[in-house]
Amino acid sequence: MIHLFIFNNKSRAANYGIGTYVRQLTDGIRALQNAQIKVSFVDLYADAKEYSITNDERGLLHYQIPALYPGMENETFCRCAFYFLARHIKKEKGVQLVFHFNYFQHLPLAVLLKGQYVDCRILLTVHYLSWCFDLKGNKTVFRQIAAKGYRPQNEKEKNVLESIKQEREFLHLVDEIIVLSKDTNSILVKNYYVSECKIHLIYNGLGDELCLDEKKGIKKRMILFVGRLDEIKGVNFLINAFQKIAPKYPDTHLIIIGDGNFQEYLPLSQGLMGRISFWGRMSKDKIEGIYKSAYIGVMPSFHEQCSYTAIEMMRHRIPIIGTDSTGLAEMFDLTPELCVHIDENNMIDQDFIEQIFSRIDLLLSNNEVYMRAADAFGKLYNTRYKVSSMVDGTLNAIKVSLNRQNYTISGDYLKHIDTCLIRLINKHPDIDLDFYGITGIGVYLWKRVLDLSKEGKDLYHIAFIQEHLIYFLDWVSELTNDSELFPNEMLALLQDMKRTGFYITCVEKLLNIQSVSDVALNIPSDRTIIQNALKICNCKI
Repeated sequence: MIHLFIFNNKSRAANYGIGTYVRQLTDGIRALQNAQIKVSFVDLYADAKEYSITNDERGLLHYQIPALYPGMENETFCRCAFYFLARHIKKEKGVQLVFHFNYFQHLPLAVLLKGQYVDCRILLTVHYLSWCFDLKGNKTVFRQIAAKGYRPQNEKEKNVLESIKQEREFLHLVDEIIVLSKDTNSILVKNYYVSECKIHLIYNGLGDELCLDEKKGIKKRMILFVGRLDEIKGVNFLINAFQKIAPKYPDTHLIIIGDGNFQEYLPLSQGLMGRISFWGRMSKDKIEGIYKSAYIGVMPSFHEQCSYTAIEMMRHRIPIIGTDSTGLAEMFDLTPELCVHIDENNMIDQDFIEQIFSRIDLLLSNNEVYMRAADAFGKLYNTRYKVSSMVDGTLNAIKVSLNRQNYTISGDYLKHIDTCLIRLINKHPDIDLDFYGITGIGVYLWKRVLDLSKEGKDLYHIAFIQEHLIYFLDWVSELTNDSELFPNEMLALLQDMKRTGFYITCVEKLLNIQSVSDVALNIPSDRTIIQNALKICNCKI
């Protein structure tokens, strides 16, 4: 049996794409009525007064973790969440634990859970990459900043580099990654150095049937925008384009649905009284009615992964005009003539506005093009964006992960553990000599040397670890006295080092002090070594 824990929060984003994703995935899994899959939620930053476990109206379990104080979830918050979960989530025979994360700020919690439940599987769905907001989706600038050896020029670039570092660590830790676009798949492999074998392209999905709305007899042709009123959504460019559309097509009306800073956009609407409406945030049921009567959808965004707004428009066969930014571009695979190009090297606002205008003009002036686009978006929805495809893909990713042979942790994450333990050797903290201490550090790093040597690659990293193992043995020598007995794991490590001739003078000296017999001792299993190393790192010594 699989017990799937879906991590969510009550932030603004949870009420938009990520919240929709979680609801669709959960409802889709429940619709399968598969007794071998149990779904529970971890509601981080919940609107609750205390830690609690409740059931919702569907009978699904919610582990509710309230906010410690206003702001995003930090490491202290994640540690508190972990201690609560560790008390209540028990390892049961025949039950596979799967933790499904959706937000990058929950990395500290994911690392702690992997250390506690080493046989679990951790999934991460990439709904966003932080640099996309800071750089307005500009991949050219991102690649410059992310390049090895690049020195940030200002505070903004420092923040971008820090967010890339945190995202990279989370992406390396998790066992499986779900990406929502081919574009993100490529970025993770090339710029985040993620192993492609653990990446799964699974598009967002909605219902399995198209909504065949009848639009005959409509007196006004509604041009629709749905989304947050943020700079990255390009609403200002849409309004400026509509300034050119309005006099040419008196039967058009621009509807803008979503919350944000209306005062920023109202001045742009001068002269459009009665032709443009800001309706604010609306409930799902009310928006459904708008989709049924909308004529054209416009998404001039500078960043999207796999927009649920675009999918909803496709489902209603509404022709969409959008940009070639990040994950949005491939949503126009069948309608490239409706895609607006973003020039990342030389963005000229007026050219961008003109492109939006010309594509709206094309759809309004040519009914044949309009109907062909409507059919193309409906076809793309049927082949790519159904909820059943999303659910099947997610469950298959979990199945692939659980079927990996001789697997404990993603190989991508091992260098992060290396760095953590090497840092401890350099610091010489006041910790015990036992396996959950100094001995565990040496055993893990020795295992890494042996494993990397078998693979015959990354010779520089092998030499780097070996150098620090010499420092490790010197550290052990400093702490050793004639009366202190080494733990068996340390003795087994020293015996193995002697066998290979590693730093033989120091190793033999330590063995002689301990008067070790010739009986060979066994180093712990790989699984035990890795879990112990994770726990040492998680101690934040």
